[in-house]
Amino acid sequence: MSLVDEKDLMFITLLVTVCLNLGVPGSCVTEPVVNSNQEQVTMTGCLGLEGLESAKEFWEHHPLYHNWKFKGWACQIGNRAAPEHGKV
Repeated sequence: MSLVDEKDLMFITLLVTVCLNLGVPGSCVTEPVVNSNQEQVTMTGCLGLEGLESAKEFWEHHPLYHNWKFKGWACQIGNRAAPEHGKV
């Protein structure tokens, strides 16, 4: 028996922020992470090690962003577009 009832789970979106150059304003982007664990993640997991590992895996294997610098990750409830503040 699971401690979390499926009907109590909400969709959590994991976002990764990467920068072409950390010292240059406007060179960062925030992108949603898409992976097979996405439907199973909780907010606590997303904000913790599970989220960090998924964000770094996305960054390391992305054809465009793997050479960029990893800045961080964030989590949001729902499947909305990434906030604009990641593009600093």
